[in-house]
Amino acid sequence: MSTTFTEIVIEGRFLMVKGFMLGFLGCQKPDGKFFFHQKENIRRETFGEFLKDLFELDNYVHFCLEDDLLEPFKKALTLYTKATGYKIKSERPVKGAEFSFAAEVYNRDLGDQLKNILNHLPEGVELKDYVPSEEINDDAKGFEAYAPLHAYIFRAKGIVTGDFDGIMKTYLDLKRGDLANFVILSQVKLHF
Repeated sequence: MSTTFTEIVIEGRFLMVKGFMLGFLGCQKPDGKFFFHQKENIRRETFGEFLKDLFELDNYVHFCLEDDLLEPFKKALTLYTKATGYKIKSERPVKGAEFSFAAEVYNRDLGDQLKNILNHLPEGVELKDYVPSEEINDDAKGFEAYAPLHAYIFRAKGIVTGDFDGIMKTYLDLKRGDLANFVILSQVKLHF
């Protein structure tokens, strides 16, 4: 069974809240999962919230925390509210998430890597509106990156939707792996 998450909004500065979170996890569950919206490209509800985050006009930090850490985190936060000033402004259970992607890869190994990720999605995650295409051109010659005609091209676009934990795993595999320069990813949209 996959891990369930809750979105939490805390009043406080990002770096201070992040430090509090890391200290909490170090004592409670070092391998605990959390995702800061600002760092992992998770979409805020409104454009106004995005702008406030971008320019640090408000002191609100949005993040998703795995549910088995929620109550201990709230207790720790309450214990240190006088010292830190942090307050939970809202919390909402996350039912799922989605993101869209578009890719264009000119290397067969990277194309196979992308196909492998998309064909072996985590449990509870699926592809919608998936449109792949593969071209092989035996007439292509020259240094691959600068060739006017590529020997291999794999293109794909679609929407990855489903369980939040699986969505974040897939998103981060694409964003932080060898494919990062070949894949355009939208923000992760949460479903509540």
